[in-house]
Amino acid sequence: MSVVFINLFEVPADRDDAFRAQWQQVNDYMAAQPGYHDHRLHRALADDARYRYVNVAVWESAEAWRSAHDEGFRKLVTQPEWREFPSAPALYEVVHAGRPAASAAP
Repeated sequence: MSVVFINLFEVPADRDDAFRAQWQQVNDYMAAQPGYHDHRLHRALADDARYRYVNVAVWESAEAWRSAHDEGFRKLVTQPEWREFPSAPALYEVVHAGRPAASAAP
């Protein structure tokens, strides 16, 4: 069963470029790991949102996600630049999914 990794990032409005450069390095690394399915990076519409960026990634399994957090990953995320962008990461399972209601056309 696939799992969803969600990570919320606190990024000051004037630090988008710096954050995106750091995030891209980590994303490139993780996307090459076994069990990675896909991701979406979301940015808040409001500059004053606490969590201006939200990363959502789908993994084959919790084990695949854990295995990807290896020495190479730790080397990337312990760079001093990351201290500027606090985050709140967690691994989730999907418990409900919705779709638009069917059209009631005559």
